[in-house]
Amino acid sequence: MDFMLLKAMLRDTIPWVRLSDIDADILEERHVKLWVPVKEKHLNHVGVVYAGTQFMLMEIAGAALFFCTYGLERFIPINKEMSICYKRPTSLDIFCELSISEEDALKRIRPIEKEGKGDWLLDMSIVDAEGNIISSSTCNYYIVSMSSKDFTLKTN
Repeated sequence: MDFMLLKAMLRDTIPWVRLSDIDADILEERHVKLWVPVKEKHLNHVGVVYAGTQFMLMEIAGAALFFCTYGLERFIPINKEMSICYKRPTSLDIFCELSISEEDALKRIRPIEKEGKGDWLLDMSIVDAEGNIISSSTCNYYIVSMSSKDFTLKTN
C-alpha cells in the first residue's frame, strides 16, 4: 500500500476537503488517525467547531480506514447513510482515530467479495485536543467492486 498516495488522495480528491486542511497523523494497515486544525473557517456562529467539519472528518477517516485495510484497487466506499450525535462543543483541533482487527476486517469484507457490493458499517468518535469526546457517529459505507461499475478514484 502506498500510504503517501492515499494521504494525497484523501486530502485532494474532494475540493472542500482539501480546503479543510485535514491531515493524517497515522495511515497504516488497519489503523488511521486523521485530524483537522481548527481555524476560524471551522467555527460556527457561536464559536465552536461546525457540525459539517465534524461530519467530514469522520466520513473521511472511515474511508481512510477502509482503504488502509483493503487497499485502493478492488473496492470503493461511498457514504450511504450517517448518523451523528453531538456530545459537547469545542473550539480546539479535532481528531478521529480508528482501527480494525484482522479478524473483523476479514469477516466484514467476505459478503462484499461474494456479492461485489454491500454495506460496511463503522462506529466512530471525534475527540478534541484535550481528549474530550465531541461527537460520535455510525456510518454506513456502500462498498462497490471497482470491476462491477465504472467507478474510478480521482487523484488530482
